[in-house]
Amino acid sequence: MTETHREDSPPDGAPVPSDPVAAGPPPPPPPPTGPRGGQQLDRSNRVRLALLVAAFVAFGAWAGWPALVMVAGLVVMIFLHELGHYLTAKWAGMKVTEFFIGAGPKLWSFRRGETEYGVKLIPVLAYVRIIGMNNLDEVDPADEPRTFRQQSFPKRLLVVSAGSLMHGLQALVLLVVLLGVVGVPGGSVVEMIDPPERGEAWRVNEVVEDSAAERAGLRDGDRIVAVDGRPASSYDDLSTAIAGHEVGDRVTLEVVRDGERRTVEAELGARPEDEGGVAGSPFLGVASTWWWDDEPIGLPAAIARAPGEMAGFSVETVKLMADAFSPDRLRQLADEVRQDEAPARGGEGRRAEDGGGSGGDGRLISIIGFVQVGAQDVDERLTYMLLLFFQINVFIGIFNMLPLLPLDGGHAVVAIYERLRSRPGRPYHADFAKLLPLTYAVVMVLVIIGVTTIYLDIVNPIV
Repeated sequence: MTETHREDSPPDGAPVPSDPVAAGPPPPPPPPTGPRGGQQLDRSNRVRLALLVAAFVAFGAWAGWPALVMVAGLVVMIFLHELGHYLTAKWAGMKVTEFFIGAGPKLWSFRRGETEYGVKLIPVLAYVRIIGMNNLDEVDPADEPRTFRQQSFPKRLLVVSAGSLMHGLQALVLLVVLLGVVGVPGGSVVEMIDPPERGEAWRVNEVVEDSAAERAGLRDGDRIVAVDGRPASSYDDLSTAIAGHEVGDRVTLEVVRDGERRTVEAELGARPEDEGGVAGSPFLGVASTWWWDDEPIGLPAAIARAPGEMAGFSVETVKLMADAFSPDRLRQLADEVRQDEAPARGGEGRRAEDGGGSGGDGRLISIIGFVQVGAQDVDERLTYMLLLFFQINVFIGIFNMLPLLPLDGGHAVVAIYERLRSRPGRPYHADFAKLLPLTYAVVMVLVIIGVTTIYLDIVNPIV
């Protein structure tokens, strides 16, 4: 065999250099690891973080501390949602590569182990990236056993439901605090969805000395609900019933005290001359205050009552949600934008007295509207803010589990479908390529509704 040498071949026995073409380009230099490179990286992260904090403080100075609290609360709420996905995925043995608060350009991040943590520009969004969420997600073969799609059905269902479970946990904690520590009007968040009119919810706040009411044993805090068997839902009803009697008549009063209904009898006296009205007319001797009893019921009672209140409020939230997404409501939403009805109403604004993320006119409100509502100057601000966060947690927890991709409920439905199609030794994986058109359609609808509600909340702010 003839041995051929190139003219530039090294002499026999000399080391042969590697072919630069065959070996490929040299690897890029590693990132600087010395003191100077590390200091530059740390300084960059610190500067971005400082700018983010400064922007947050500037927003608070411009919008006021209530708006700042509302935004901070939303960020914490979203963080806890994603923390639920993160913790359950780690527990299930899945590989989590990213955990970011916000969306858009990256502002600040750091890496611990296999996960990068950080903050992005838009603070009211967040995400956790778990590898292999579907068959379209390509991963390193070495990581395939740690993908979402390769885990058992219970683990996958737990991970996708963990966000809504965290919202439920937050709502439950807030509810216990509201009922047991702070106190809510009427002692029930369910009844607050459809509160009585002013004057229909009243209680005794003063008993006149040496009056018929005092002799009958009435006390501050009692609620008189009937006179002589006839309902007295308002203070005017009571006054009318008493005026129909004569001095010296005996009346039967149905009274609610400490949640128990009891019957008492009172002999009406004459109205003193200095009490106003007609001197000598029949007089019971009570004064009223509006609204329900808002005294806290204590933590043990709140813990016992909270599950039932949660269930009742969740049912009402589903009803409100069905109404907000009904064709008539969506058509009304489109009409308001197309006909520019919102600006035409001037500065009157809309009231947001309903629960569950909808405005007082029955339509959905955006994050901007939610912050507007929470930043209003109202009495009992702490109660008001806690109620808002309770309501939004219940709303998002339920909405997030709707059986539509890309919501978590959509992933749960896919996991259930895959479990039903799987056979022993032959796991079934749905083809997400076939689900993409429906997913894009849902995203488009959500984006349109989101942009529309933001627009209306800006041109016609919540009051």
